[in-house]
Amino acid sequence: MRTVEKISPTSLHLWETDREQFYLRYLAEARPEREPQSGAMAVGSSFDAFVKCSLHHHIFGNDGDGEYDLKTLVNKQVQNEEIRTWAWDAGKYVFDCYRTWGLYDILLEELLQSEEDPRFEFELKGLIGDVPTTGKPDLWYKRNVQVVYDWKVNNYCSKNAASPKKFYKTCRDCWGPDQGKPTRGFKDGVVKAHPKYKEIDHFGHLIGDHWLEEVDKTWADQLCIYSWLLGSEVGDSDVIVGLDQIACKPADPPLIRVAQHRCRVSKQWQESLYARLQACWKTIQSGHIFDDLSREDSDATCEVLDMPQPIGDEAFWSAVSKKEYRG
Repeated sequence: MRTVEKISPTSLHLWETDREQFYLRYLAEARPEREPQSGAMAVGSSFDAFVKCSLHHHIFGNDGDGEYDLKTLVNKQVQNEEIRTWAWDAGKYVFDCYRTWGLYDILLEELLQSEEDPRFEFELKGLIGDVPTTGKPDLWYKRNVQVVYDWKVNNYCSKNAASPKKFYKTCRDCWGPDQGKPTRGFKDGVVKAHPKYKEIDHFGHLIGDHWLEEVDKTWADQLCIYSWLLGSEVGDSDVIVGLDQIACKPADPPLIRVAQHRCRVSKQWQESLYARLQACWKTIQSGHIFDDLSREDSDATCEVLDMPQPIGDEAFWSAVSKKEYRG
């Protein structure tokens, strides 16, 4: 069994939802090859590069010694060379839609008021309790309180439409700069919020009086862990979390809506997440990975998963998916 050196929000969720896949990815002696970056992931990565490079240029007036050169960042983040040209065009389309109804300008104005230089795409490492943890926030800035920010691109390559998550602050239909359709809910200069959204003034920020875990639990886990790594205390519900969710609907090109989410993570959720993180690490360190089994059966399961198997071995992966190796 290999050694896990750190836990990230992604690996924690995999641990909790699919223990076998966690073992194969992080602990197995003979790990299967990772599948190539998917088209959906490549679009998200490409858009991510477009928006960060543009914001960095507008705020600092430069490309950060080449770090935020657009072509360089797209090539770095879109790992699948075979679809890189396509991902460039798709990412630019999403970015153009994002700018159409002012989402980009709203965020830029906020960043220009930051008390410290905004930070983009930076790696964090540190101990949370006993757990060595890592994370990579999309964006951080500070105006009276810390704001941890993220972008999500949902269902760009899917046959199914993504719906905006509930409690959004605004939701705009951003079909593209050349179509000129009025945004949904836009009347007299105001974009309507979700029916359950109730706004409060939180240290000069207009945010929702709800918790991010009510919107999406995995989002809450991710941004909460980032906030801890940035120095906030477990249970500190003053930190603001922000996300712009880009929800796509099948078309050529996809139709796009952007939902703004601005809120916090509750003290209770943070304490629960902290306990989950500690429990995950404690179990990994014990070596009793499959703790719903006896130690003997857990070790036997690990031995099967440690067998070198190519990713295309259908019998092995069928057994894994059906858990036949557990006897």
